[in-house]
Amino acid sequence: MSFLAILGIPENMPIKIAEDMLRGINDLLDELGTTTIIGGHTILNPWPLIGGVATGIAHPGQIVSHKNAEPNDIVLLTKPLGTQPAMAVYRGLQDPSVAEQILGLLSRKEAEEIIKKGIEIMTTTNKPVAEAMGAVKLHASTDVTGFGLLGHSQEIARSSKVDIDIHTLPIIQGTLEVSELFGYGLESGESAETAGGMILITSEDEKESLESELEKRSVNHYEIGKVKEGSGKVDISKAKILEV
Repeated sequence: MSFLAILGIPENMPIKIAEDMLRGINDLLDELGTTTIIGGHTILNPWPLIGGVATGIAHPGQIVSHKNAEPNDIVLLTKPLGTQPAMAVYRGLQDPSVAEQILGLLSRKEAEEIIKKGIEIMTTTNKPVAEAMGAVKLHASTDVTGFGLLGHSQEIARSSKVDIDIHTLPIIQGTLEVSELFGYGLESGESAETAGGMILITSEDEKESLESELEKRSVNHYEIGKVKEGSGKVDISKAKILEV
């Protein structure tokens, strides 16, 4: 696998910080057992920014697409939702007027726990999930990122020409109230996620094997829905909220 980095730095930021940012990405790549940074691009930016793109090669038989979900399949999710409101809490506590609104809903301890959980979720790699996926038969999968659970579930439903009923929404405890305050739509699966979990869709017969492989790797997971015959719709209207 190759990795190209993008680094944005303010003009007045010490170069040592930029070096440490790149070192942090390199350390993560080493931890994951992949290649080091082979190149990329650096820009001047008003605030520090770092990211990149990873490119890998796999046999076609190892690739799980989002196109093959089938009626009666089970839908699992590997991370709770709520990183967008969690980071709103982080930013909001630094602004006295916004902090007052947030602390009208949550205690400071609850707010700090939300931030801690959000960071934990975003810094937890999906590599163990990928390893579990390689050990069982999956019909479809995708990650949950900027389009939220609803958007990414719709991608699978439309590509597979099925409907998906979502019956459970696992969320970071306390983020529902924050989402309602800022209008993120967490309760309807519309809240954007950063470094979210994986949607895993498999048959009822393979569900136990998949859960066993996830548990072997200490991957938290939640059964959130079921696939049925249809034409590409996702229904979250009756989903219950599960705070974790």
